[in-house]
Amino acid sequence: MKVLNINKDILILGLNHDQLPYIKIIKQLGYKIFGIDKNLAAPGKKYCDYFLKTSYTNEKKIIKFLISKKFSSKGFFFTAASQISLLSLAKIAKKLNIKFILPSIIDKCIDKRKMNKLLFKNEIPIPKTKYISKRKVIVDKTKEYFLKSDYGKSPNYCYFIKNGNIPTLPLKDDFYKKYFLLQEKINGLHFRVNFLNGDFFIFKKITDRVCYPVVKLSKYSKKIKNKIIQFVNSTKLNKFLIKFDLIINENNWYIIDIGFDPPKRLEHLMIFMNNDFYKAYVYNWLDKKNLFHNFKLNNLNKLIIKINKSGKTKVFKK
Repeated sequence: MKVLNINKDILILGLNHDQLPYIKIIKQLGYKIFGIDKNLAAPGKKYCDYFLKTSYTNEKKIIKFLISKKFSSKGFFFTAASQISLLSLAKIAKKLNIKFILPSIIDKCIDKRKMNKLLFKNEIPIPKTKYISKRKVIVDKTKEYFLKSDYGKSPNYCYFIKNGNIPTLPLKDDFYKKYFLLQEKINGLHFRVNFLNGDFFIFKKITDRVCYPVVKLSKYSKKIKNKIIQFVNSTKLNKFLIKFDLIINENNWYIIDIGFDPPKRLEHLMIFMNNDFYKAYVYNWLDKKNLFHNFKLNNLNKLIIKINKSGKTKVFKK
């Protein structure tokens, strides 16, 4: 790979094994890496020019570290870790006066209560929701529900309730800050939609762990796509590869979640089709060529993508 951008600074949050493919590409491109991870033995540490052992939610410590190491005011940011790390990057950028997405926008998308308000403001249907600030949850035993924490991300603090059996709620942390959201189960077809710069990568779910790629949504396809484009434009999230979880039935459609961490289904599908997902993902963050644009899902609906309980993903033919 041709080495470019000598002496360009880049802050990377998260240096574990899942992030290694991205970090290696960034290193090959000639960036000076300022790496953050709470694990002193993080495998990505060896690629860093500067390393700080701390949580990527410790923004004050990271800012102090960057200032001490003279991080460039024109430097880049990157993360392939959890979406909470994206919120940290936004907060750090704002404090250092470096151009990036506003933290308030990211927070409105990953805090599920704020997300629902934002979706409603953009005239996007959401499930009927009760917000629970206390630990007592009351349900109708004849109905089924989903109970999710405000900053939870499956499988963290996302529960299925049946026959009135309420789980023991966790103590507050990064995934549970103020509320739990109680939503009655909606019957319908489930889809995962990845969106970037006008391109849709759609996966129809057979179960939560098994899906296959499709070109169109089953119903309301044009309306849903237009609403997603309008939402991304209005929130100025055009730079990011965003994940939307949808339910569609005969009566309506609903967006039930938004995500920013790397999309596993698309990642493994592209690798299976001999496309470099990691290079495309890095190039998108570094404002280089959009390598996702030429990857199409046409004629790929005979492929199955399965995520097992450990998180390992595989692709195979039906």
